[in-house]
Amino acid sequence: MIRLLARRWLVNLLLAGIVGLLALLALGQHQRGERASRLTALDPGRIGRIELLRQDQPAVVLERDGAQWWMREPSAAPADAGAVGRLLPVAEARSERAMPAAAADLDRLGLSAPAVRLRLDGLELRFGATEPIAELRYVQVGDIVHLVEDRYLPWLMTPVPELLSRRLLPPGFSPGPGQIDGRPLGADALAHLADATAERVEPLDGELSGHLLRIESADGGTALRFLVADGGTRWSRLDQRLTWLFTRPPLLEADEDAGLDLTDTPARPEPPAAPATAPPADSTD
Repeated sequence: MIRLLARRWLVNLLLAGIVGLLALLALGQHQRGERASRLTALDPGRIGRIELLRQDQPAVVLERDGAQWWMREPSAAPADAGAVGRLLPVAEARSERAMPAAAADLDRLGLSAPAVRLRLDGLELRFGATEPIAELRYVQVGDIVHLVEDRYLPWLMTPVPELLSRRLLPPGFSPGPGQIDGRPLGADALAHLADATAERVEPLDGELSGHLLRIESADGGTALRFLVADGGTRWSRLDQRLTWLFTRPPLLEADEDAGLDLTDTPARPEPPAAPATAPPADSTD
């Protein structure tokens, strides 16, 4: 009797092991099938470089530096992590159907000269037209044309300013003392700028005028220079060719008792010095 029970236990254990092995095999096949049906094999969390090429628009280049994304082109500035994060899920978009590019009419599918090209770590995705029945979008990756759900293109058309961070100061910059139009400002009056977030960011445009504000780095890094105009609501950096627009002046919010008057006539930035030229050489007859 004891031997019979022992045999039954051994048989049950063996069957349980076989069932577990079959489950693992089935799971592996399912995962391989899922990977095979994806638009790319890239892991969105590991992508480090994004190039966004759109017709009649400047090329956009974004790079990851640790946890921070930076725009390299057309402006060199911190990028908005949320906006960049919305570009990444396309890497794992589900391919509903696929065909060899050699067997497709690329002109008819809008893939010969696509309106949008997205490069993820060098892998190019070309976005074409939509097919009329299920309204799936044609996307070419290498020599394969895929049909994917048409929900990614709006994020790929995000305007350049909306891809930029709206934080006034770059990551890691701690404001120290400064000067505005040559008048000293203490670090306490500028400390609040570390959290200043604009309503929007725009390319620098229009007349270049404003109060000249220099902010030293509390850590001894490179100082920042701004032109502050429109009562303190418009902040521009000439080196980045960008303007941050606020509804309330962040500098006065930082210290309303500072006695600053940003509503008077702003100063104009000094024009760059003319390049030095060598004196003409003596001529002889």
